[in-house]
Amino acid sequence: MKTLFKAILTFLLFSFSLIVSAAEEVRYYDVEVILFENLDNIARQSENWPSSIELVLPETLIEIGKPYPGPIPKQFKPRLTFKPLAKKDLQLQEKASSIDKSKTRRVLLHTGWRQPGMPRDKAMSVYFKHTVGGASPISVDSEVSGSRLAQPQAGELEGMIKVILSRYLHVETDIVFRPQREELQEDIFSLELLDQIDQPVIYRLNQTRRRMRSRELHYLDNPVIGMLVLITPYELKQ
Repeated sequence: MKTLFKAILTFLLFSFSLIVSAAEEVRYYDVEVILFENLDNIARQSENWPSSIELVLPETLIEIGKPYPGPIPKQFKPRLTFKPLAKKDLQLQEKASSIDKSKTRRVLLHTGWRQPGMPRDKAMSVYFKHTVGGASPISVDSEVSGSRLAQPQAGELEGMIKVILSRYLHVETDIVFRPQREELQEDIFSLELLDQIDQPVIYRLNQTRRRMRSRELHYLDNPVIGMLVLITPYELKQ
């Protein structure tokens, strides 16, 4: 009887250890993002855009390629925790090239990183601030310089992207593009010209995409900013 009791106890302890081990197993993902701008003037005029936005940053966030904020949790592998993806590991390069070849769109940022899957209460926002170049006068054709398409402007792209692992993958984004305002020449006509210069606008993409599936390309957008995101499970090499 004692032998049977010991066997049952051993089996239960072994089963419990497997459950705990499975619960503590960390899954890692490659996250790849393309942010692009829609240059169609009709789309841009379909909404009223604010002239100023300051993002509210959470207490804890991370910038890719910079040190982890505080001690890295013991269960995370440092080499796989919010590290930038090498160019060879980016899977959407053809998509990015296709967007840039289009007259109606342009890529603002193409980036990727590797991170652990984290539940909502522990998930961290990836923060970035990126300078976007404008188009030179030579490169702007008659179609772009006309009324149908907006001329690509220099500016600042700033935002946060959070990947949440629950039953499904979720992605939360808060991204703003601040085009650089035209500078007036300092002359006696500046005050008269001021009213003729378009006031600055800020384009914001603030969305949540729930129930995303890994290995599938997902799309978030507003009339001006579009975002492609691909999340791929990373297989640990034994």
